Amino acid sequence: MKKLLISISTVMIFFLANVIPTQASGNEIIEHGILKNNRVLIPIRAVSQNLGIDVKWNQFQKTAQLTKGETVITLAVQFKRALVNQDRVDFDAPVELIQNTTYVPLRFVSQTMGADVKWDQKTKEATVILDGKQVVVKLMKPKYQVPTNQRLSDSRIARLSEKLNEASDLSKVKQVRTYFKPFFTDRLIQQIIEQEGLHFKEMNFDMNTATVNYASNTSAILIQSYIPGNILTGELHYVFDREAHIIYANGAWKVDKVSDHLRQIPNMSLEPDLQ
Repeated sequence: MKKLLISISTVMIFFLANVIPTQASGNEIIEHGILKNNRVLIPIRAVSQNLGIDVKWNQFQKTAQLTKGETVITLAVQFKRALVNQDRVDFDAPVELIQNTTYVPLRFVSQTMGADVKWDQKTKEATVILDGKQVVVKLMKPKYQVPTNQRLSDSRIARLSEKLNEASDLSKVKQVRTYFKPFFTDRLIQQIIEQEGLHFKEMNFDMNTATVNYASNTSAILIQSYIPGNILTGELHYVFDREAHIIYANGAWKVDKVSDHLRQIPNMSLEPDLQ
């Protein structure tokens, strides 16, 4: 098949789950590519192993370390920055973790590893070539087809995030149930009242680290991260992850449940505007 290959600037998924590629015409073929926000996402473990790149995953930190020769790259989930041999490299999309799959910008990988990345618009396939090795990644159909008019808009996500921030301190809210009813379910509002606010006092999670993924046609998960400061050694960051479960009911998306997690990641000088 004759392919028209054009270079693209998009996002590459580095898969950290066990993905077994197939082989055809001498090329490794991976069936787990994803198209999200007009970006192509490619799974890393299958891609990296077939390109001779070593990948190590730290479950507690939610970080991935990629090694190719003398090049060592450290990536942290939810952030738009990586360390390349201790040098900082920024990219335009956060690293994501979706169903045990880690995503990273494709341009970043090609620039740091020297891989050649091409896209076939006709067949919807991405080709990654490094040191004579080639991997073809095909896009899979989305598991959930959420109608366009029902999808979470950027403005709604930002609004829900803003209200979650406000829910950490109820001292400024006079009528809690009335104020939060357009944004939270009754169950979450009751929980907030009983515990006198969410557990994120003085933490304003912003949209720079926000990622949204649908869990069904009527539910989604919003994840945001916040860095309160460095550990005393200066070698690590504390990171708080806020995970909001959102449901669609009666024509509106509302937050139904919220959880938080604390982790540590390598110090990547993540100033607020670069998170």
